[in-house]
Amino acid sequence: MEYEEIEEEQPSLLKKVSVLIMSLFLIFLIVSFTFTGVLGDIVASLIESETIEDGLVELEDFSVQFDGDSYEVLLGVYNDNQEYETKVCLFGYIEDDVYHVDEVYLPVIYSQTFNQVVSEACPTDTLIALHSHPYRHCIASEQDLSNLEIAKLNNPNAVIGVMCEEERFSFYR
Repeated sequence: MEYEEIEEEQPSLLKKVSVLIMSLFLIFLIVSFTFTGVLGDIVASLIESETIEDGLVELEDFSVQFDGDSYEVLLGVYNDNQEYETKVCLFGYIEDDVYHVDEVYLPVIYSQTFNQVVSEACPTDTLIALHSHPYRHCIASEQDLSNLEIAKLNNPNAVIGVMCEEERFSFYR
């Protein structure tokens, strides 16, 4: 019995190139989804937000200084509400583009979820209306910025703040 030699067929160059292109395209899709999805939000948030050091959050145009025990009170509220967004109204005064916070007021909260809080409005003399966001998501939403514009009608110095970690904030004025 004679055995025929079977010649293995090699994939054509066109097939190899097609598989390579398809593989690169799939890798591109996965990477772009990763960076425009949750990871992208976190990276953007880390770039846009600032950390607090010695009670001071330094920003490009202004700073926020937590005086007395105001930061400790804020941390208590934040830590007690880790699973929900929460809101506080910060009172104090402005001196040389430094917003000095010396009082934390808790407005009535009507509902809370992990990514939304509905509460009574902060009083018009509030220095900063601050709310929390999910962990490392410190970028203000369109609704947050809309609320800032409304607050500025009554108080031109109004600022909103977003807290997304114990020591990380974004402030907008």
